[in-house]
Amino acid sequence: MPAYHDKKLYLAADEEDAEYVEIASAFHGCKVTEGQIYRLERNYNNPHIFENGEAYVVDDETRDNYAVFMLCKIVLYK
Repeated sequence: MPAYHDKKLYLAADEEDAEYVEIASAFHGCKVTEGQIYRLERNYNNPHIFENGEAYVVDDETRDNYAVFMLCKIVLYK
């Protein structure tokens, strides 16, 4: 079961406020599934660039995927 299954999700104002990402439409080759909700992860290795951590999702191939924010139409939830 996904982590959000028993949790009511609300639209997030922005990426910094978000905890989950729904893939509304996926770019071919992005390795995520349209309609799927992914937990938003954060990488804090570059605090001088990303104050609140660089956001990514773990994709369908269990790899860290930073490209979904540039290549896919997404809906952010908290």
